Amino acid sequence: MAAGSSTFTWGPNLTLTSTKSPFESPLPSTHSFKHAGSVSWERKNIAGLLVTVYGSEELPATRENVTCLWLLHGRGDTQDSMSFVAAAMIKAWNSKKHAGDGGLICVCFDQRNHGSRMIDNKANESWNGGNPTHGPDMYSLFTGTAQDVSQLISLLPAYLPFRPTNHICGGVSLGAHATWHATLHDERITAAIIIIGCADYTRLMTDRAIRGKLSSCTATDPPGRDFLGSQDFPPSLLEMIRQRDPAGLLLGELDDPKAHTLEPSEGEKARLRPILKEKLAGKKLLVLSGGKDRLVPYEQSEPFLTWLKHALDKNGGWFNDCGTELEDILDPDARHEYSQMMRRETERWLCDVMAGKQSDVKRRNSKI
Repeated sequence: MAAGSSTFTWGPNLTLTSTKSPFESPLPSTHSFKHAGSVSWERKNIAGLLVTVYGSEELPATRENVTCLWLLHGRGDTQDSMSFVAAAMIKAWNSKKHAGDGGLICVCFDQRNHGSRMIDNKANESWNGGNPTHGPDMYSLFTGTAQDVSQLISLLPAYLPFRPTNHICGGVSLGAHATWHATLHDERITAAIIIIGCADYTRLMTDRAIRGKLSSCTATDPPGRDFLGSQDFPPSLLEMIRQRDPAGLLLGELDDPKAHTLEPSEGEKARLRPILKEKLAGKKLLVLSGGKDRLVPYEQSEPFLTWLKHALDKNGGWFNDCGTELEDILDPDARHEYSQMMRRETERWLCDVMAGKQSDVKRRNSKI
């Protein structure tokens, strides 16, 4: 199926406002291929999910050594918002690859409670937007989406005439939160692109609750002292975070002020090393953040990223022997957006990873 121009939108009663099937177009009128050039696409029903595969027709004839880039959209959006990213990534790689290099496809689907999977839009709202269960709602959405990625990785070859040999996951905002989880918990994902996302859900949401003047935060001095474990951030959610969230899993007690100590004790290193080896060994990570982002402030990501970069430091890091690479790049002028600089860095990084190039240490933790 070639790229098309028809559109569809979901109405308030979960019915199509267009007479055309969602299988007929991956491109809503709010997004355009014009700046990237069109690529081939095809809609598929996999495990009851509406899935779009981009770039199959552009693959080399042999269809060997194919990388699949899973692209996850942001909160309040749909998979079609990632169509321009898919086109740009495929065009960037196809313009730089050499004879014998593998091919690239991109795969998108709607996150839970979004697009074709919408149940109740209120559950996608924040506390200030009138949703009292924003804390568990958002966490369950993106962790569930991460699990969907793993299931789809297993099922995708049954719906394609070839088998992808490598998987990379990338996402924006809510999709970036999901990307952290998918990458951490699925060994088949070898690289990740985290765009304006956060690996420390507790720190992110505590800051959001304090700034939003949530009652569970304003009733104490200092504000937020009793937020963790309150009705807004219940114990059951904290337990889930400790089991699967990157910071929750690796940094232990989330409310411990010493949790972000750069140099763990020897006992903590002994506990952490096998976990890090299982979850991140050999993986390449690109983290892109906006210096003026108020929704997902870099300040809430920085402690965990600084801790992880210290562990991975080639000059004496205590976990620098397992091939994990991390680039942490801040666009100082960007807000909560996928900026032009971020797009350039993403395309550069993806092509380097697919070409087998090592990460440039000088670019890590850089401000461009």
